[in-house]
Amino acid sequence: RDNDLRIVWANGNERQTNRCGDEYNTTAPPACAKNHISVGAMNSDDEAIAWFTSWGPTDDGRVKPDISAPGDQAGGDGGITSTSSFGGYTVKFGTSMATPVVTGISALILEEWRNLNPGEPDLHNAALKALLANSGVDLGNPGPDCRYGFGTVRADAAIDAIRNRSLIEDSVMEGEHDTFHFEVMEGEDELRVTLAWDDAPGNPILLNALVNDLDLLVKDPTGAQVDPWTIDPANPAAPATRSGPDRLNNMEQVTVRMPMAGIWTVEIAGTSVPEGPQAYGLAT
Repeated sequence: RDNDLRIVWANGNERQTNRCGDEYNTTAPPACAKNHISVGAMNSDDEAIAWFTSWGPTDDGRVKPDISAPGDQAGGDGGITSTSSFGGYTVKFGTSMATPVVTGISALILEEWRNLNPGEPDLHNAALKALLANSGVDLGNPGPDCRYGFGTVRADAAIDAIRNRSLIEDSVMEGEHDTFHFEVMEGEDELRVTLAWDDAPGNPILLNALVNDLDLLVKDPTGAQVDPWTIDPANPAAPATRSGPDRLNNMEQVTVRMPMAGIWTVEIAGTSVPEGPQAYGLAT
C-alpha cells in the first residue's frame, strides 16, 4: 500500500479437502487479505468453477475471491500449460495456475497503459483490481459471489476499457464526495461500475478488517439511486442483493441490466476515512 505494489495472489485450493471444509468459508490465510488481487480458478473450456478452488467469504464477511481466471480444464489435458521449474513446459492445475494468468494479463495492461499515457504513473493496485473485475464476465450468481468473485478476467475487454478512458484514479477525505457524470447510449445491455481501494491496515484483534469506508453511489438520469451488490455472509450461497450500503468490502460493484439512456451520476463518498486521504480506482 505504501510502496505502490501490485500483488496478485492465489485464493487457495482448500475446497474438497479435509482441512477447511468442502464449500464456503474455505479461503485460507493469507488469501483473505483485503488489498491484494485474490484469484480463484475456473475451467478454461467450459467456464465451470474448478472443483478445488477455495470459496469465501472471509471470517468478517468479505467476498473472496476478488476475481477468477482459468486454472483448470474439464477436457483436453486437464490443466494449464506453463513453464516448468525443470525446464520446458508442463501441465498443472490450481489457483496457482490461475494467478499467473492474471499476472501476465496485468503486465500487458500496464504495458498498454504506458503506451497510452507516456510519462504518467502506472496504474495503482486498486485501479488494476477494479479494472480486472469490471471488465470481466459475471458468472455464477448475478453480481459478486464467493465462488467466482466480482468477475472472470477478460484481457481484451480490460484493454478496451483503458483505451476508452473508462478508468479513474482519485482520492477522498472523510465527508468528501467526488462526483462523475457519463452518458449511457440507447440500447446498451448492461451498465457496470466497480470501485476499489487499498485500505489502511486493520487492527488484528478486531473481526472487521475494514478501516476506511468509501461508498459507491450510482444514480440514473431520473436521480434514482442503485445500491451496490452485497452478500449475506451467513448465507453465502444466496444471490447478492442491492439493499443498502456495503460496510465490509473495500471493493464495491453496481450493475444495471438494460440501463436507461442518458446522463448517469457516480459519486464516491468518504463515509468514514480515519486514515485519509484514501486513494481509489473507479472503472465503468
